[in-house]
Parts: sequence; structure tokens; C-alpha cells
Amino acid sequence: MRRLVDKTVLAGLCLTLAVMDLHAVAVPFVAAMLAAVCGTTLFEWLRDPHRRAALAAGGLLAACVVPHLCWFLPLGAYDSMRLDRDGAARDGSGDPAPARTGRSAWAAARWLWLAPTAVTAACAAARRSPLAPSFLVALVLLTVVAALFGMSVRREDRLAHALPRIEDVARDVMRRQRSRIADGEEERAAAVRMATMAERTRIAREIHDNVGHLLTRAIMQTEAARVVADASGDEAGAARLAGIGATVDEAMTMVRRSVHDLEDAGTDVHAQIRAAASSFDAATAGFSVRLDDAIGQAPAPVARCLATVIREALSNVAHHSTADEVSVVLHDFPAFWQLVVQDNGGPAAGARTGAPRGMGLADIDARVRPLGGTATYGPYGAGWRVFASIPKAPWADTARKEQG
Repeated sequence: MRRLVDKTVLAGLCLTLAVMDLHAVAVPFVAAMLAAVCGTTLFEWLRDPHRRAALAAGGLLAACVVPHLCWFLPLGAYDSMRLDRDGAARDGSGDPAPARTGRSAWAAARWLWLAPTAVTAACAAARRSPLAPSFLVALVLLTVVAALFGMSVRREDRLAHALPRIEDVARDVMRRQRSRIADGEEERAAAVRMATMAERTRIAREIHDNVGHLLTRAIMQTEAARVVADASGDEAGAARLAGIGATVDEAMTMVRRSVHDLEDAGTDVHAQIRAAASSFDAATAGFSVRLDDAIGQAPAPVARCLATVIREALSNVAHHSTADEVSVVLHDFPAFWQLVVQDNGGPAAGARTGAPRGMGLADIDARVRPLGGTATYGPYGAGWRVFASIPKAPWADTARKEQG
């Protein structure tokens, strides 16, 4: 739209100067006007930059030999100054065309409007042109102004074409920064969580090692003093010592409960599962372990149970199987947690199918059943599978009771 307005204004000013100087419109002038208008319109229609450059250069060179074309030099200067080495007269229709000529050739094409301007001025000075000096000065000034407008349009088009690329780069940088910030926040949150868990574990150990031992010693001393008092016939002293012993024993029970709560709060289910899955090194065990941990959160007893089952299952694979790959898959369903340990190798010499149930499988049962779960194991597919399921209902009931 801006180009249309610019060219309309320039054409109107050129026509006004010509009519004021000539005082009459002749056929050659009308032909020159039509040629100039058609040329500048064709310039806008063309998409190939080199054809545009050729058209602009041809029009300016024609103005050197056709006197009436000099009145429309501002249009030629406007078009020629829009020529660009990377795409000549950009018009927002697409990406700039690749340059096949040098920078100096494009610069010469842009400033070619100086040639007909100089020729027109020389002809007017030699009185070979009908232009009056005042109209010649006005025409030259209008041509310079048109050239400056064309230069500004070229720079504006360059910026308009560079803007989407700059915006894309800025968006990409912002996305990367957001990703880095998110990763940093996640790492900091993980570090804080691990530090919190480590501190809770340390406090639990301190209580267990120091306060717990002191309370145990107090319980033993109190019980010994009660036995002595009872043997000596001091029933009142024995009763008082029994009360003290009961109080200390209750304190010991509370300490144990606090220690267990701290240990449970410091339990990281995912860390325990990863440690259990990596307990057998692939180089020494002869098989690789693929872990798929889809558990969100689980209580500490459940986490310890799952980790123990994984270790026992991998131990069985290492001692009784010819497998070279084991998959450990954990699912977090709405009503229960599920663990599946599957290997791809059959039992070695019937060790797992013909032999009685070993201590490893019995330990799996002993770990799962107290939590209300079930455990099954046996041949499955091309190998052996251990399947364990632990319901969530008991833990939900416990949480509701604690909240109540």
C-alpha cells in the first residue's frame, strides 16, 4: 500500500511539473507518460529481481535519449533505489531471491538514476531542452527526494524480512532459557528433597543410637532394681520401680515410633527401586536389567518390599537362569501397585521348575503377604516371571485414620 501511495504522489507531482512547464500536453508527452506508468507497474508485477533490475536500468537509460521521459525520472529513481542485492525491490511477497551478481553491480543499478538526471541538467544548460531552469531544479529535487524514499523503503523491507527471523531466534532462546530454568528448578527441588531425606535419616539414627540406648539401659536398671526390691520384701519400692519402668518403656516405644516415622519420611521409593535394579552388575551377573518405573508415590514399607522382591528376583536370575536380559516393570494403578520381573532365559538344568521352592521365593512371599498383597512366580513365555501386587486400600485407611 505504501508503494502505491508513493508512486501515485510522485506521478501526480511529475505530471503537475510537466503541465506547468509545457503549458500544453502533446502526443510525445502522453506516450512518455504511458510508458513510464506501464514500466513502473510492470516493475511491481515482476518477481524475479534481475528482471526488475533490467527493467529499471532500461527505463533510466531510455530517459537519457527521450527528452519527455525525463519528467518521470522520480519514478525511475524510486524504483532503482529499491533494488537489493539479496532480492531487488522487496515487496513482502516472499523470501529474497539468491544474488547471482556482485554487490558493486547492484550498487551501480541503484544509482543509475544519476545518469539521466545529469544528462537532463546538461541539456538544459546547453539550451537543448525545453525545461525552464526553475522547473529543472524542482525536477532534480523531486528526483532526489524520490530516491531517498526508495532507499528508506528498501531498508524497511530488509527489516521487515529480518524481523520474523529475529523473532524466531528470540523465541528459541526464550524456550531454551525456560527449559534451563525448569531443569535448574527441578534439580534444586531434587537436591532439597534428598537433603531433607538425608537429614531425617541422620536424626533417626542419632535418636536410635543415643536416646534409644540410654532408654534401654534405664529400662534394664529399673527392672534390676525392681527385682532386688521385690526379693528384699520392699513391695512399695518394687511398685514404684515398676511404675518407673512402665513409664520408661512407654518412652522407648514412642522413641521407636518416632524413629520409624523419620525413616519412613526419609525413604525415597525411586532411589530404592533404582538401587535394587542395579544391585547386579551386567558385567558380573551376565545379564542386563531394563527398568521401567511408573510408580508415583508409595509408603516406605511398600517401597522396601518392592526393592526386596526385585533383589530376590534378580538373585534367582543370576543363580538359576541362562537369561541375558531382565525387565523390571512397575505400575501404579488406582487400586494397587504392581511389579513384574521377567527374564528371557529358561531355567538352567531345571533348577527353577523341578526343584522345590527356595528361600528366595519364600522370602518374596514373606515380604508381600504381610502388606495384604499376592506374589506369583513361574515359567512365562520364553523365561521366568515374578509377579507381585500390593493393594492401596490399607494405606488409604491408615492415612484417613491419621488425618482424623
